[in-house]
Amino acid sequence: MLWKNCGNRCSNYLKTVRINFSSNLLKQFIMALHFDKYANEGNEFVNNLSVKLGHPDEVGRTGIILRAVMHTLRDRLTVSESLDLLAQLPMFLKAVFVEDWKYLEKPTRITTLEEFTDEVKKHQDQYGEYEFSWKKPTKEIVAIVLNELGTFVTEGETRHILAQLPKELEAFFSENLTS
Repeated sequence: MLWKNCGNRCSNYLKTVRINFSSNLLKQFIMALHFDKYANEGNEFVNNLSVKLGHPDEVGRTGIILRAVMHTLRDRLTVSESLDLLAQLPMFLKAVFVEDWKYLEKPTRITTLEEFTDEVKKHQDQYGEYEFSWKKPTKEIVAIVLNELGTFVTEGETRHILAQLPKELEAFFSENLTS
């Protein structure tokens, strides 16, 4: 009885609900497609990186080293510069970059390449990478990871990052974080 009394209002309301419902399903479908796209891009990137690191079958460990290098760099930069860098990364790397990010008033004090690689090793241990031999020094591994990340970073952003680093790190990063 109620439906008979509401006439066109109810009919229009039902059309709106149906459109919204269809629209939400479409949005979910599109989001799923984008998620698959990002996941595929991420898998491809990590697979390629594992080959460049000389361990094509160690994709999980490659993900750990990628995460360790990104988090060490992130924590060394100011929040503002980290956000500028984040804006240039593809979606699959943004997720890695911000994972477990804790706001720090001042960046982590790392002044030498040795301190940087030690911090990377600490992150590796923290993320479950204890006893794997990369057959390369950590410095070389970090250089390979930075080189791959550099493909997403503009020259201007690279200059901004370098400006925040001590001389020894600046020299190392300028050789390896190139687009």
